[in-house]
Amino acid sequence: MTQTKGNSLHKAIFITFLLTGLSAPSLADNTEEKCLSKPEDDKVISRAYHYLNTKFCQPAVWFDDFFADERVTEDARAGTSIRWKNDFTQFENDGFKYDTRIDAKFNLPKVTNRLKLIIESDGEDDLFDLFPRNAEEIENSIGLRYDIYAKGYSSFNIKATFKPKIEARYRFTYPLGINTVSRITQKLYQESELTGESTQFDIDQALSKNFLLRWTSFAEFNRDHADDTSIWEFGTGFVLYQYISRTQALNYTISTTGTDYPRSFIDNTLIGMTYRQNVFFEWFYYELTPEYNWYREYDQGFEEEASIRLRLEIRFENF
Repeated sequence: MTQTKGNSLHKAIFITFLLTGLSAPSLADNTEEKCLSKPEDDKVISRAYHYLNTKFCQPAVWFDDFFADERVTEDARAGTSIRWKNDFTQFENDGFKYDTRIDAKFNLPKVTNRLKLIIESDGEDDLFDLFPRNAEEIENSIGLRYDIYAKGYSSFNIKATFKPKIEARYRFTYPLGINTVSRITQKLYQESELTGESTQFDIDQALSKNFLLRWTSFAEFNRDHADDTSIWEFGTGFVLYQYISRTQALNYTISTTGTDYPRSFIDNTLIGMTYRQNVFFEWFYYELTPEYNWYREYDQGFEEEASIRLRLEIRFENF
């Protein structure tokens, strides 16, 4: 019975890859579509790409906004954003799981726009989809974020939650050429018994008006004072974004992660694809994500698991 379910899930994932991969029209074929690189707002991240936008149709801003990437919301000083995500996932080995999360950022009334009330899922950032973590590690938290600096290519903010946890984040974005953008993000954080830091490096390469290739690598260090242990985690991955229309897009993902505890080894490798579409209302999205995941514990062999996820998302933004 388990083998039959596994084969059925593999077939469903293959059909999803095939149908979504073949159904993508070219932006170049539609001359009425405007250049993806032209910003329609005053977001800081959009202005950071201004150099490229004046010289090349840079799709990075559009893809980050459409897929609700935290690169947009983290660098936006003013405004409110709300994301309510409902995930229905069928795993080859673990069966069906449902998960719901709310991530929101609110300006406080009669207070500077630099200060926000935040409700978010721990670990729910741009690394989460590229390097997935166990569901048990994700918890909702409430806190405040203060945007100290957000101008041009740089942004810096401090976040404190009631977990308790305090985090400082600095990001620097810079164009390397006409169609290439680099980005480095540094975070320092302190929890009750945990001190940590992470460094993330991204390179965006615009391949055409319809395709953007993003390479992301990270290294994260955590010192657990209670257990007297120090752990390094690291990973690298690629995401290829494909534009279909103003309401449809695809991304293709491959990534691998590792750790040095108890010794250095690769613990996770993933390939997947996400089809995302805006339907019915401007605030309603759905995603279909088939994935293959190879994971293992130290001194054990890799276990393979296929999964397919349907996400229904309500999204409100006012930047």
